[in-house]
Amino acid sequence: MMNIRFWGTRGSIASPGKSTVKYGGNTSCVEVRAGNQILIFDAGTGIRDLGNELIKEFKSEPVTLHLFISHTHWDHIQGFPFFMPAYNKNFQIIIYGPPARDKSLKDLFKLQMDSEYFPVPLGGLNAQIIMQEVREPFRIGDLMVTSFYMNHPSMTLAYKIFDGKKTFVYATDNEPYRYTLHAARKDQLGSQYGAELDQKFIEFISGADFIVCEAQYTLEEYRSKIGWGHSPIESIVEFAIKANVKQLALYHHDPSHDDATIDAIVKHAQKLLSTQKSSVQCFGAAEGMVVKLA
Repeated sequence: MMNIRFWGTRGSIASPGKSTVKYGGNTSCVEVRAGNQILIFDAGTGIRDLGNELIKEFKSEPVTLHLFISHTHWDHIQGFPFFMPAYNKNFQIIIYGPPARDKSLKDLFKLQMDSEYFPVPLGGLNAQIIMQEVREPFRIGDLMVTSFYMNHPSMTLAYKIFDGKKTFVYATDNEPYRYTLHAARKDQLGSQYGAELDQKFIEFISGADFIVCEAQYTLEEYRSKIGWGHSPIESIVEFAIKANVKQLALYHHDPSHDDATIDAIVKHAQKLLSTQKSSVQCFGAAEGMVVKLA
């Protein structure tokens, strides 16, 4: 069984307040319990509350946490310096992620905790911190982990976890290639090649039992934000249908979207799926939400 819990569902910047209570204001963080393994996806501000709960749960016993970083934009790492297990010697934290074009994954984390930005350096943490740059499929116990590079302004990975029966995919911060390449080339060839690259992503998520996928923009919003590295809801629905996924959690909500706006986006996505007679179950990811893959 996989137990999935959302600790942060917002993109770009935290947006707490009365208008975001339903879906939450914390940035990206998802916890997955699979067997005896604890997997965490991204370290946005939501990881702070997760860390506090882990400290309560594991008071003195040694624990290994597997932290998967999609990429190192602020909203995906800004909570790590406030992640209390990192200060506790009973914890081992293995951090997986892509390297930058000119820096290692470790260098990127060290920069965030430079004394100009934060009082405690990365080397001052009491937990055992292990950095592992992801380059090929690997196993964590009985779990198979594979990754896929997304279309985003920084090196960004989607992760797929297979426990032998169920498949979970975490795929946030991705933009359809066919739009960005068409905008760059302004010809049909760009659209055609982009569609071929998008098909690779569809193949990666094909048949997934549960996918956490960003849907930051409405189509109207996206038209003025091509190249920013995010998707309109129509593209996410299209990919989910073509990949025949079972459950789709809309994620990485735009900070300018209040609960009513996200409700409307979710309803629109569900209508698109219904029109296509798709069996994909679609909902908006909300802080505190728990999904069980039995």
